[in-house]
Amino acid sequence: MAALNYVVNIASKLIRINSENPPGREFETASFIADELAKIGMKTTIDRFEESRANVIGVYGEEYQHPSIMLNTHLDTVPAGDREKWSFPPFSGEIRGGRIYGRGAVDAKGILAAFLGALRELADKGWPIKGRIILAAVADEEIEGKGTKKLIASGLRTDYAIVGEPTSLNVCTAHKGRLVIEVDFHGRSTHASTPSKGVNAIYYASRFIERIQTVKLGEKHVLLGYPTYTVTMIRGGIKDNVIPDKCTITLDVRMPPSMKLDKTIRSLEKIVRRDVPRDNYHIRVVNYIPSAETPRRNFLVKVAQQSILEILGMRRNVKGFKATCDMSFIVNQARIPTIILGPGRIEQAHTIDESIEICELDRASKIYSRILERILSG
Repeated sequence: MAALNYVVNIASKLIRINSENPPGREFETASFIADELAKIGMKTTIDRFEESRANVIGVYGEEYQHPSIMLNTHLDTVPAGDREKWSFPPFSGEIRGGRIYGRGAVDAKGILAAFLGALRELADKGWPIKGRIILAAVADEEIEGKGTKKLIASGLRTDYAIVGEPTSLNVCTAHKGRLVIEVDFHGRSTHASTPSKGVNAIYYASRFIERIQTVKLGEKHVLLGYPTYTVTMIRGGIKDNVIPDKCTITLDVRMPPSMKLDKTIRSLEKIVRRDVPRDNYHIRVVNYIPSAETPRRNFLVKVAQQSILEILGMRRNVKGFKATCDMSFIVNQARIPTIILGPGRIEQAHTIDESIEICELDRASKIYSRILERILSG
């Protein structure tokens, strides 16, 4: 019970620290985590960058010691939005009916608390392990991944990594990449009373939007399914009586590992050209985070599945994570075999009244502890 109380208390305290991104202000949360890591005997560093951004890294074990494993999750949250719509204040860490409420409860401050609970359990046992553990609580996962990118650029490497994201305690070995593009459609303006004298850029955009809803580009992935193409923003027109000469749509594309960036762009261009002359559109990449995948036969995957079986009493099949996360940088840049594993449902993330079950935090902490002991057993 003491271990559970610790996790719940830490999760509630973390939620009370506002680390909304934007604007990005993780330093206070990083300082809190650094204090907790120091209490359990981990060497702790706060890597501050920009004005109020920071990563915090806790280490047990010596450099170059093997095996080694990194626990990685993030300090930032998305904004709380309209606070009047929340049943409880979004930064209260309210505990009701077996759940903790607040922004970040599920994504990912509850997960961070479960990581800390697992590390504290090992510390209480006298660190019965051989090897090296790194806890990396990073900034800016919700936007660009600056924190994990900075961490990897510093040269940090481990044999394995667990990224803490809400997976309902399923082991996820792959996630979709995220491509954000903007398509500018160009027409010719004229008075709205004589529309035939102009070219309406919004009509170009609307034809593309109709086509993208029905098209199937890319192959089905065994864990992640088909890619998705979602129009998330549209901007066009300057006045209600002027035919618009420009319209811009923003497209969110979620890509399984088999899809390549250049081929995807070419496929989208073919769709646009069905209705729009070449000189009347322009496609540009706004953001791109590649997908990532770890082989399901990897030792870490097997250990995680066995640990879940022992704690939950049931076997869980490997799954895919349909959102995008920092696993991309850890796998693609640092070449570290990685899984995504955490308590909570992804559907709860970023919502009004975000919350997580206390019992699932407890299970997660025990699962993490079991994985660490098995990986670092000698």
